[in-house]
Amino acid sequence: MKLSRKGRGALSAVTAGALLVGLAACDQIQSLWKSEKSSGPVAEAPTAQAPKPVEGTIEVAKSAEPPKIVEAPKIDENKLLVGRIKSALGADPALKFLAIDATASEGAVTLYGTADTRARREKAAKVVAKVPGVKSVKNELVIVAGS
Repeated sequence: MKLSRKGRGALSAVTAGALLVGLAACDQIQSLWKSEKSSGPVAEAPTAQAPKPVEGTIEVAKSAEPPKIVEAPKIDENKLLVGRIKSALGADPALKFLAIDATASEGAVTLYGTADTRARREKAAKVVAKVPGVKSVKNELVIVAGS
């Protein structure tokens, strides 16, 4: 393969550039090995004295605000009681399909909704009365045929 004069010049320029970059990198590496004080072989690092321990007292940082007391979330006893009442009504096979709602206030329970017979209306009141925490039952259930 013959190279023209222009090709040889370009090849020479690329080769010269690569050599310059390589030499510059070698010089930087060698400068890291050399000590700044001497141009000879690597000088040993001067021996440093061990640092002396600092004497004094340790102070503990104190907060300006008193610690906050975390209170447990308040449990609404009325909501818990209503939940137990609905569970008791849902557990009874004769009452679970009736539309019965309940409210509670300090153990006094009121039943709202519909029942399809007088017997089921009375049964709902008896089931609710047996739930722990119920003190009294006010039965407001309305008898609607086919409900």
